[in-house]
Amino acid sequence: MRETNWDDMDPETLRSFSRMIYGHEIWLEGAEGVEGTVRVFGLYGHKLVPDKPMPTDYAIPALYDDNGLIEPPDRDIIDEPRGWEFEFPDKGAKVYTLYVGTNAVWVTDDEGWHRGSKRDYSKADYCGAFRMMAKRIISRDGEDPGEVMHAELEIMPKAATLKVGSEAEVKVLYEGKPMPNQKVIVFNRSWEDLVNMKTDADGILRFDIKDAGTYAFITKHTDESKSSEDFDETVYSTTLTLEAQRCRRSRR
Repeated sequence: MRETNWDDMDPETLRSFSRMIYGHEIWLEGAEGVEGTVRVFGLYGHKLVPDKPMPTDYAIPALYDDNGLIEPPDRDIIDEPRGWEFEFPDKGAKVYTLYVGTNAVWVTDDEGWHRGSKRDYSKADYCGAFRMMAKRIISRDGEDPGEVMHAELEIMPKAATLKVGSEAEVKVLYEGKPMPNQKVIVFNRSWEDLVNMKTDADGILRFDIKDAGTYAFITKHTDESKSSEDFDETVYSTTLTLEAQRCRRSRR
């Protein structure tokens, strides 16, 4: 697979990728089973609308099963949906948890955003390491979310699948500790606007599920204590996607 060459990238594509710094997200959706394999799509854009495929080194996967970290999935860029496809064999685990993310360093100077450290741009006004992560849970019974925590900034759902008419519950943690009063953006693909909410004193967010479809839960955290001679701070961003289904009516 050809690696991304930033020097050869056209300006519009570069601007599109750089918008990830201040508004765009990466997320995972779909969990299609095809002849013993599972396919999940890694996408980049805003409000769950794909823009362009994320750079190759942004699409670094980590896959867990019931026993821990396993061999990462195969990956490739596809046209529909426009982004990355991650594929791995289904060996019967109760829960698979897939993460895709990166740690990229960006700077700002008089000419705008650039990828690189302060040593690369001596007159940089700001330089940050951006740790972006997308998370998707593939649960065999649709309920058990597992207990895997791979990212520094985590969103742990109470259930792997949401149900219309019920209450969603997710917990936000940073380095394993609950984050009280933490901002979480909630969005459903059928909506026009993002919903801004905050966790309670225990780091838990509860949200009424009124619509079916894909939900994104997005949280960000800046840690100024994690700096170096190359960057001023580390900015973490995690997006968890869950599917909401309508409850089936029982037959009499």
